[in-house]
Amino acid sequence: MTGTAREVRRELWSVYRLAVVKVPTHKPCLRKMENQRIYAGEGEKWAAVMRRIEKLHRQRRPVLVGTRSVADSEHLSTLLHEQGIVHQVLNARQDAREAEIVAVAGLKGCITVATNMAGRGTDIPLGEGVAELGGLHIIATEHNEARRIDRQLFGRCGRQGDPASYESILSLDDELLHRHLSRPIKR
Repeated sequence: MTGTAREVRRELWSVYRLAVVKVPTHKPCLRKMENQRIYAGEGEKWAAVMRRIEKLHRQRRPVLVGTRSVADSEHLSTLLHEQGIVHQVLNARQDAREAEIVAVAGLKGCITVATNMAGRGTDIPLGEGVAELGGLHIIATEHNEARRIDRQLFGRCGRQGDPASYESILSLDDELLHRHLSRPIKR
């Protein structure tokens, strides 16, 4: 089972002869999408990500920040260290600790930085009192070629009827935006 198979249903049929059936959720989804923000450059984007993390951290909400690469996850980790913000990093270099990092990612005040491929499909249980704060919040720092990967990132929150929210904070320097936006829009 997966929450994102519907958009690849034709491929699943043509390759494996598997039909996709949508199963309704047991509880209503309370996940809320917040406005997407796009900044002119990388520096502005990372400053906005840091401001958002700091604000949510003051509220004691757990935050999961999705990055597209190990380099970006380590860059954000450096920025967080410089501000004295305690956090966990989940990327290809922490495979052995993945379960223990995910186990605490939904606790009050926990900040987790993860590549979009790390920890996919895992449930992040909310700690005591977190639902009352609004649940887990997810920040995407870049979009992926496959929209399904973005949906998998956002789908890490708001499971089992839990409250949650997510947003994208992007830059015109991001690979996909840089490649696909027209010159007049970039200007």
